[in-house]
Amino acid sequence: MPIRYSIAQRTPLLNGLFAGLACALTLALTAGPALAQTAGLDRVEISGHVIEAPARYDVRASCNAIDRQLQDSLQTTWDRERRTGQVKVQLVMDGGNITAVQAEGMSSSIERSVRHAINDLDCGQQASAGPQIYRFRIDFLDPDDRSQRTAGLTRAGYRIALLND
Repeated sequence: MPIRYSIAQRTPLLNGLFAGLACALTLALTAGPALAQTAGLDRVEISGHVIEAPARYDVRASCNAIDRQLQDSLQTTWDRERRTGQVKVQLVMDGGNITAVQAEGMSSSIERSVRHAINDLDCGQQASAGPQIYRFRIDFLDPDDRSQRTAGLTRAGYRIALLND
């Protein structure tokens, strides 16, 4: 009686051998043509705009209503967060338009709120030509904390966001 070969009787070793052969055949058919086409890559050029200007700390001279605008814009942030702290800000202003903003400090949600508030500033035309880099701090202070008020950290009319050079 002849021995019949059944697929069900294959051993794990034979299954591995067949799977390896199938993978090798698939790789040979697909990877070969793909590797042959790598000789004709095109050149890629990346260009950007780098601003080389000294940092300025007199942002009030270029944006005289910045205190009031930040106070109004960041009021909801104070109401939501109720955290005191400091955010360091760097902005690039070109012709009165804010073209770039970086904010660092406290939390990511406060940083995001500060970036949006800075981007929404209306500063008018600049006296100096060309892009200018400004750096400053925004202090979030509790208006009800007497220790901050006596230390001279709060002024009348400002509840949360104070601009410090």
